Amino acid sequence: MRKHAAWPWIRYGLGRLLQVTGLVVTLVAATAFFGTPSTIAMLRMMLAGVLLFLPGWLLARKDPRAG
Repeated sequence: MRKHAAWPWIRYGLGRLLQVTGLVVTLVAATAFFGTPSTIAMLRMMLAGVLLFLPGWLLARKDPRAG
C-alpha cells in the first residue's frame, strides 16, 4: 500500500462534508426566511451555503474508488 493512500479519501470526505453543510445551510435559509420580508438576509444565507457547497463539489469530484 502506498504511503499517501489516505489523502484522496480525506479530500473526498472533506468535500462531501462541505457539500452537505452547504445544502443544509441553503435549506435552513429557505425555510427560516420563507414568507418573511427579510429577502436580503435570506439571499446572504443562501450565498453562504453556496460558498460552502462549491469548494466541496470541487474537492469531491474525483471518487477515490475510481483510481
